Amino acid sequence: MRFFVIQKLSLLALLAFAATALSPLTAQADGQWVMIVHQSKTGSQAASRRSLPDPRSVLMGRQVRWEDGSNIDLVLPSKASGDLDELSSVLGLRDASAFQRHWLRLAFGGRADPPRFLGSTEEILQFVRATPGAAGVIWSESIDNLGVDTSPL
Repeated sequence: MRFFVIQKLSLLALLAFAATALSPLTAQADGQWVMIVHQSKTGSQAASRRSLPDPRSVLMGRQVRWEDGSNIDLVLPSKASGDLDELSSVLGLRDASAFQRHWLRLAFGGRADPPRFLGSTEEILQFVRATPGAAGVIWSESIDNLGVDTSPL
């Protein structure tokens, strides 16, 4: 009897070790989710950072307009890229499908324009750099030299 208890405990310890050892493989490399915003032509980055909206409010559709009343043109990673699942879990949603359903409810309810979904970080950066009023979210190891205003999630 004692042998079986020790064997079961050993098996549980092995499973616990395997779970913790494998979890870093599923996590992304060192970095952070960052909201990027089209850089204004006036003022320094420090001055414009004060007027950046709360990233979570924008991502969840609670804030859909800039301070001047213009629409926030939100751009996010596509579901196919796999990044949307990670972002969704950071926001407390189950997965990318739940995130997209949330935005569809907002859009069909007339409360917000749906975000654009682009395939890569570089596409998102290019869109935000080129589009006044645009905001996006990327996974970045460094927020320096992106050419956009940034705000960590």
